Amino acid sequence: MNALDLAYINRLAPYKVWTENGRDYLIETKYDLLFRIGFMDDYSIWPTGAYQFTINNERNQPSPNDDDLKATIFRIIEAFFASNPDILLYICETGDGKQAFRSRLFVRWFNSYAGRDAYIMETAEVQDGNTRNFAALIVQKSNPRLKEILTEFDETISILTNKPNE
Repeated sequence: MNALDLAYINRLAPYKVWTENGRDYLIETKYDLLFRIGFMDDYSIWPTGAYQFTINNERNQPSPNDDDLKATIFRIIEAFFASNPDILLYICETGDGKQAFRSRLFVRWFNSYAGRDAYIMETAEVQDGNTRNFAALIVQKSNPRLKEILTEFDETISILTNKPNE
């Protein structure tokens, strides 16, 4: 993955963003919360060019509704696509059972994001044993493989949602 342009992000984002390793980007909010935005290679559907996008509340403290955090996260997403014309898979954290809430919040954020018309976001819910997993695919509409990417995502989700119980 190519590093994100921190100068671009910090020029436009309400919160200052910094990186520790070029793949994790940190945001400290006015509520004294620390968020880690991560990008990891993801080979679950595509052999190359897909990254898992994560949002982690590093201090595990309740987070109030924060439009500045939302705006900063979307500046990071814009910077990702500016230097990586690839695929993002957003997987909601399942550790505390609040993944459905996180998914709804991210979808609401995306739907209110001014630049959303440049992207397609597809969401999915997959049951894995007793755990409900929520994911979203984010891809630029200008991606030359857009139709193929959407088809592969839909087929993979279909397989996962229709797999027999073990």
